[in-house]
Amino acid sequence: MSSLNSSFMHLTPFSHEDILIRKILQTHMPDGRLFDAAPFLDVALSIVRHISKFSVVNSQINAFPVEKEHVVEIGMDNREIGCIINHIACEIMFNVCKQRSSHSTTMAVLESVEKYSWGMKAVIVLVAFAMSYGQFWLVIQLYDDNPLALCLAMLKGIPNKTELSSVFENCSKPLTYLFEKMVDLTKCMLDFEILPVQYTGIDYEATALMKTQIHLSSYWVMRSAVACTSQITSTIYEQVHKNSVSSVWELWSLAHRISCIHYHLKKEFDSFQLKIEKKIKMNLIHLLGEVHDDNQKVLSSLFALKKDFPLKSGSSKDKVGVDVLRNKEVILFISRPDISLEKILFILQQLQYDSWRENRAYDIVWVPIAKVIPWSHREKNIFIISRVVAMVPTI
Repeated sequence: MSSLNSSFMHLTPFSHEDILIRKILQTHMPDGRLFDAAPFLDVALSIVRHISKFSVVNSQINAFPVEKEHVVEIGMDNREIGCIINHIACEIMFNVCKQRSSHSTTMAVLESVEKYSWGMKAVIVLVAFAMSYGQFWLVIQLYDDNPLALCLAMLKGIPNKTELSSVFENCSKPLTYLFEKMVDLTKCMLDFEILPVQYTGIDYEATALMKTQIHLSSYWVMRSAVACTSQITSTIYEQVHKNSVSSVWELWSLAHRISCIHYHLKKEFDSFQLKIEKKIKMNLIHLLGEVHDDNQKVLSSLFALKKDFPLKSGSSKDKVGVDVLRNKEVILFISRPDISLEKILFILQQLQYDSWRENRAYDIVWVPIAKVIPWSHREKNIFIISRVVAMVPTI
């Protein structure tokens, strides 16, 4: 295999990476499905870090409690993704136990998550691995004092803590480091997927290169998770003490690969983001410096990403276009979706007073800016309640 740098910077029609990308793309059939990935990634990372922090023989399971902000709210929107995560965890374990190659298992997993974006695919696999890894260690921590955990350990063929402690002592650090790098790379992919790339103009070559890096990044995150599962499974059930050095080397090698991929992807992402910011800034400066007959050109530019019907009427709840604001004075109310209802009512009251005092009518458009895309379950609920009470047009 060629070096990592050449895999990104010098792809040829007959390269190994090019053939791999073609196979990867054949498994990709997205249908626009989204879920709030950030809290899932936070919980997964917390699981792996907890395992690395306390000793295998330490029975103080609550020494490192999960922070409240990392708790995933499993609403109706997240139940489907929860089922997918469980399915992927089982599929990875099944393929690993069948001693199939990491590549074959990764391709099988890719087919199972074909409906999701590249970043979402990686999130699902990372969470699936963390869940399986966490469940295993939870049984280990409890089976001395809990009969149910002991029964599960017996059925799983898990050896005693002392043996596991010596076997996992060397691989815990590289595995945790590798997982952290996989999370960093996945977050970069998710950030790129919400960028309005149409603002980059006609730089098709740069866009194509970036997408190629995204495809390979998603593949290698998943393949690394599969490799981690294989390492852990073989260590537990086969108790491969002699190969511990090679196992640790493989984890560090994967961590280095993922770190290099993340470096190149982050570099391209920063370049794209800079281009977009400059393009938006120049467009707005140009627009605001012109004299317009109405507000339509400016509003259409501001809300261009929402297509034909970017607004929702506060009274009728119908989706409407910016043309409903033609020849009107418009105030943009920009805030977080979960802004307190008291603040909203106070601001609206002040605006209504100013309107009455100046004898001028304003149309207010609420522009909520969320932390993540898609919105978290909490932000969505608070925003809906606030919108109903405030009756403000929104985008």
